[in-house]
Amino acid sequence: MTDSQVPDARAIRAGIATVEGYLLWQAEIDRARSTSEALLEPVDWLTTAQREELTDLLTRQQLDHARSTVTRLATRSLQMRRDYEDRYHHLKRRVLGSALALSTAVVSAAVLADRLLIPA
Repeated sequence: MTDSQVPDARAIRAGIATVEGYLLWQAEIDRARSTSEALLEPVDWLTTAQREELTDLLTRQQLDHARSTVTRLATRSLQMRRDYEDRYHHLKRRVLGSALALSTAVVSAAVLADRLLIPA
């Protein structure tokens, strides 16, 4: 493999995140299916076809709910990240401005004191 074919760290992290997301969603599918089957277990009068149809329906509903929850959380997370980054940059500008003003004041005071103490 040449250097141009080696993925960078960002691509590796993105690949890992994709695999992790896939595995988490597969676990959510298994959980939703198990929950649906457990919910319908006491209903012994259903035919096999009815049980499968209801299990599929309940599983889809749970997955739709999970998808909307994850989407809502991801959207909120991105919004909060933008808000905190904006606050961080604003604070950084204020601190830099204050440091610049303070250093200017100190240098000005030093120059003024030097001129006042040493007669020309």
